[in-house]
Amino acid sequence: MKNHLLLLMAAGALTLSSCNKAEKKATPEPAVTEKTAENTSDNLKLEFVGTDKFTITNAKLKVSLYGVDSNLADAPATLLEEKEYEQKSVPFTIDFNVPKDAVSKISPKPAGPVKYYIALSWDSDGNGMADSKGDIAIDYDKAFPTVTMSNETQKINLKILK
Repeated sequence: MKNHLLLLMAAGALTLSSCNKAEKKATPEPAVTEKTAENTSDNLKLEFVGTDKFTITNAKLKVSLYGVDSNLADAPATLLEEKEYEQKSVPFTIDFNVPKDAVSKISPKPAGPVKYYIALSWDSDGNGMADSKGDIAIDYDKAFPTVTMSNETQKINLKILK
C-alpha cells in the first residue's frame, strides 16, 4: 500500500508539473536608445511669470538649458544651450531653440530617461551683479523649472531675490 501511495504521489507530481510548464515567451526589456531619448521638439516655448512687482533696469538676461540622466542621483547636469534675451516686463514668453543633438552632449551618457531644466541669470536691477538681492530669479519655492521637450508652453515662476 505504501508503494502504491508513493507511485500515486509521483504520478500526481508529474501531471502537475507538466500543466504548469506553459510556454513563456521572453519579452526583452526595452533598451534606452537615442530614439527614446531624442527631442520631440526643436523649440521650447517658455512663459516666465510671477506675482511680485518687477522693476527692470537692465533688460539683458541669460536662459540656460541643462540635461541629466534622471536615474542618476548625484550626477552633475550638463549645460546644453545658453541664449541671451532682452525683456522689459514680466510676464514674457520666449522661444528657446534646442539643438537636435542635445542628448548626445549629456555627460555621463544617459542610460535612462533624460530630465531637462531651465536656469536664469539676470542682473535685472542693473547693479552689475547678476543673481543678487533685488534681481529677478526663478522661484524654486513654487516649482523646480523642469521642462519637457514638447511644443506646449511651459511656465517658469519668477520672484525678486531678497
